[in-house]
Amino acid sequence: MADETVRTAGDAEVAALLGLEPLEQPASSDSEQVPELDALVGRRVREARRRSGLDAAALAEQVGLTRDKLSKIENGRRRVSPRELPALARALHVPLPTLLGAAGATRPALALAHRVAATAPGSATSSARARAIEILQAESRLSKHAELPARQLSPGGAAIERLVATSFATTPRTAPEAQRQGRVLAEEVRRILEIGIAEIGDLPALVEMHFAADVVLSPLGGGSDGLCAHDGEAALLVVNTDYPTGRTRFTLAHELGHHLLRDPRDVIEEQYGDMFATTYIERRVNAFAGHLLLPVKAVIATLAWLGCGRDDLSVANARARTALGYLMLRYGVSLPCALSQIVEAGFLTVPAKTDLTDKLRAGELIRAARHLISESPGPEKTTREQRPPARLVTVAVEAARAGYIGMNTVAALLGRADDDALFDEVMYPEAGARTQ
Repeated sequence: MADETVRTAGDAEVAALLGLEPLEQPASSDSEQVPELDALVGRRVREARRRSGLDAAALAEQVGLTRDKLSKIENGRRRVSPRELPALARALHVPLPTLLGAAGATRPALALAHRVAATAPGSATSSARARAIEILQAESRLSKHAELPARQLSPGGAAIERLVATSFATTPRTAPEAQRQGRVLAEEVRRILEIGIAEIGDLPALVEMHFAADVVLSPLGGGSDGLCAHDGEAALLVVNTDYPTGRTRFTLAHELGHHLLRDPRDVIEEQYGDMFATTYIERRVNAFAGHLLLPVKAVIATLAWLGCGRDDLSVANARARTALGYLMLRYGVSLPCALSQIVEAGFLTVPAKTDLTDKLRAGELIRAARHLISESPGPEKTTREQRPPARLVTVAVEAARAGYIGMNTVAALLGRADDDALFDEVMYPEAGARTQ
């Protein structure tokens, strides 16, 4: 009995975290409150169980449910959470899409949420996965009441997708080839999108505008740096903003690389060390991220403008410190990224880069360049920014004002508490503007 109490409390916490309706509904109203899609999933669970020869008690025990809860699922009187459905699919030895049925086509966000849950290592759900599921669940609820702008490729994004399909279809076989492919793709992205050697100010907007992917920035604690979840219909990139801005921008560019280069994994969740693994896949994606954020031509032009040469960099004199600080500030990159790109430009050796990484401090370099550029907060700062997908927020606010959705969906998207302050901001924005 004690174990069952703990399990029930855990389910309730997960449901609250994901923004789901309560897992249990009053018996008199269960059939009215469970959406038709969930009822269909429940019927598929029952049919798959009968085909497998399992009785209800055995299946319930395998997936950590009571027999009563499983019965309610199978009879369409209880919703299935994204944490439970993968466990049911595994126990029944059927693919997850078999239980989802048409949901993968009609509600791709819901299908992707289940994939995120299904691929979690062990039984734990990380903060990055929890945030991804929260956003996808909110999108799925919102899509039932409002017409959402579609994720779509821009003409430039479509051209880049064709380029990847024809020129980057094979995995690199050597480290130099991985570096070359990543650099070429980044340079082609800049050329096709007509960025040239300019800095990318709003990187999340660029990703969403051109590459059919949503971007979520959230403070997620000291766990994963980033997550890329994608399939044929939906893509979501989640980045942890509890780290310095230079690191978070690199993480987003890195996860974009996984998405553009068609990483076959549905969900890629990475800590900082994972991103710098020595596999050729990670080397290629890292090269892409570095060259996308700070192109070699920009490095060469900046060093020439500031009169900074190899000798200056090798001893890290005042001229070199100013140049490094300027590159970091203008392009929003970390010190390791700036030094790596200087190596790519041929101004430093790898051993010299390692030595400078240990010797120099980002804050000092930023101060050395402040007289050249001051509007940037600096890539060494930690913002803990909350940024939901841009295409969902406006629609959610309009739907809440019209009474089609509850405030909890807006709160989930914004990463805010569902409280009176949020209600007033959403429902009475003019009043807030007058008091400022």
